[in-house]
Amino acid sequence: MVRKDACKKNLANAVRGHEDCKHVGKDNAGDFAEMKACPWGNLNGDMVESIANSLHRLDYIHLRSVCKAYRALLPTAMFTSNTRGTHLSPWLMFSRDHNSTTFNSLNPMHNNENYLLNHSDLMRTVIRFQKGGWLLVSKEKMEHCLFFSNPFTRETIKLPELPVDFTFSSVSFSSLPTSPDCVVVSIELQSYDDDQVVCLYFIRKGGEFWSSRNFGGSDIENYMPSHNTPAFYKGRFYFEDYNGSLGVFNIKNNSWKVLEEPYQPFSDIYPSFLVECDGKLLLVKLGRHGTLLGIYRFERYCVKVKNLVKHMLFVSHISCFSAIAPNSHMANKVYFLRLCMNGEGVLFYCLETGSYRSFKSRHSASNFTDTEGWYSNCTWIEPNWSKSTAQELEWVNSTS
Repeated sequence: MVRKDACKKNLANAVRGHEDCKHVGKDNAGDFAEMKACPWGNLNGDMVESIANSLHRLDYIHLRSVCKAYRALLPTAMFTSNTRGTHLSPWLMFSRDHNSTTFNSLNPMHNNENYLLNHSDLMRTVIRFQKGGWLLVSKEKMEHCLFFSNPFTRETIKLPELPVDFTFSSVSFSSLPTSPDCVVVSIELQSYDDDQVVCLYFIRKGGEFWSSRNFGGSDIENYMPSHNTPAFYKGRFYFEDYNGSLGVFNIKNNSWKVLEEPYQPFSDIYPSFLVECDGKLLLVKLGRHGTLLGIYRFERYCVKVKNLVKHMLFVSHISCFSAIAPNSHMANKVYFLRLCMNGEGVLFYCLETGSYRSFKSRHSASNFTDTEGWYSNCTWIEPNWSKSTAQELEWVNSTS
């Protein structure tokens, strides 16, 4: 459901920049005040269509919700922008039932507006990873069958199948699946003749088959990969383990190593999340009941981060990423895949106050008490309505 108050705010911004109103300012204050007092439904059709052409897809949806006349004038299939729109907030996307084709998408930027996405291709699937609006999905009970899906454009890309006997603990991809340099990597810890090996399967765009590498010896003697998503940072995938160590897979030469110094303060059973932010690799560490122990930046040693400034972090077991906040009240916060009880919206941790809150509540807490989550088929997703070409959607080149 969309809300008209959010629509009016976004439309006001659009009108300010509209060509017909570009001279509105101090000299035209009276005219602008009169325009604001005019009901939105009284705008003529030409002006409505002209404003719609300059809006992002989400604001276009808001515009259509103003009145029946606008819905009749503006087609639902119209795409007003072919860009991802950095001014948008990521959405919390989830389905409570794996047999359902309907996904809820909560938008924290507009008081947790709830949108419904219907996608038949996601029925009986498991979301494994998300980046740039693209989901990496496997068929339920068939982990070896993976495909990409963009729920906003309804485009899909099928991947070659993994070996049937391979069960990964986590999987990730480096860049948008439409990019020629996209690499997908999965990891699992396996045993051969009482020896442990880290098994990595990976595939580059254009490849017909998955490649594999096994790494053993003292380098992985105590390495236990976690089920959290790895982070892709400066050409390498970083995998955190339950002992506080970081395993690093370099996609340029297919090499693997475990960093010499494990980060022992983080070696326990509670979740921690790797995320790239503003050119740095960060770790968000939680304690018992979701108490946030701190955010740390990896350098020669761990440095505690006290302020994210204009950035915001979105973390989960499926996808971790950062974004520049579209407005000041969303900045300097860590957003989780959890909902506050009693319909109070998405849970976030505010670094300024040092507490958990939501935008719809005045209450604060030090941990996850009185919240619900984590959902099994749930992720943060970056809205992406950019249509791809047929060549971009082709994983294995027809000429290969």
